[in-house]
Amino acid sequence: MEPVVTPPQILPISLDRRLYQAIHGLPHTPLSDRYIALLSDAGEGAGWVAAGVGMAWLGGRRGRRAGIATALAALGTTYVVQRMVKPIFRRRRPFVNREVTVVGIRAADASFPSGHTAASFAAATALSTFYPNAAPLVFTLATLVGASRVHLGHHFPSDVTAGAMIGIGTGTLTAWLLKLPRYL
Repeated sequence: MEPVVTPPQILPISLDRRLYQAIHGLPHTPLSDRYIALLSDAGEGAGWVAAGVGMAWLGGRRGRRAGIATALAALGTTYVVQRMVKPIFRRRRPFVNREVTVVGIRAADASFPSGHTAASFAAATALSTFYPNAAPLVFTLATLVGASRVHLGHHFPSDVTAGAMIGIGTGTLTAWLLKLPRYL
């Protein structure tokens, strides 16, 4: 067995990599990984779409608008990120060519930006436009989804940050468009 030789570090480790190491380096236990993975999976567009459908069904006129905006924001943002943005950047995920603990399936698509985070922030933005008092809760959930993606080894912090910015933009646009018509 040959020893592994690490190349010399010419430049300092970037802030993105240091943040990644700090968040990903938090303790991993089977129980914590299970709950963090559930949170991460809920942040995938489907969790927010289900919440939006529930609001649209049970929430009256305002709930209907908020639910439709939440579901459309999550779905639309997921589509834009997966089909239009990721193919442009094609950034490798943290686990590619590195020894990294990965919880869950090792996705083959690009890392930048985080689709889970983008969908979560889009849905949170759209929902909080109609229900401002819910903003602390839904943005906390969206932030936790983003942090979970780093902790589980799927994304770098910059992937999550870009996903959050894209999600806030698309969520704002979606909510604005749904506030225009008065017939829903």
